[in-house]
Amino acid sequence: MTKTEKTLLAKGIRPTKMRSQIYKFLKRKQSAVSFSDLKKAFVQKSKTNKTANRTTFYRNLKIFEDKGLIHQINDGVGVAKYAISDENAKGKYGTDLHMHFHCTDCRKTICLPNKISEESLPRRL
Repeated sequence: MTKTEKTLLAKGIRPTKMRSQIYKFLKRKQSAVSFSDLKKAFVQKSKTNKTANRTTFYRNLKIFEDKGLIHQINDGVGVAKYAISDENAKGKYGTDLHMHFHCTDCRKTICLPNKISEESLPRRL
């Protein structure tokens, strides 16, 4: 069993070939990835252009997000992006408490490594 399969199983996700490929792709990325970038990468990798449809990608991203494997980022440009969640950044309520940096030059969004202290957040935030 591969490390990817073990990671997916630990989160309660059945490790299909597509899920393993999506996870590996997101894990390799240093910045958050939009749905269109993810889909484009899989079409380019496929020589016959036989790749999963949009619904399959969205469904797998939703499963990953629901299980806490990835998180969705809104960086202000109007397109949702996805990145691997950091287990060490989990807060009291299971949320991934960290900030993001969006570079206006290269348009990449990265997760900043330091966890935000829950005590420093204003009440009701």
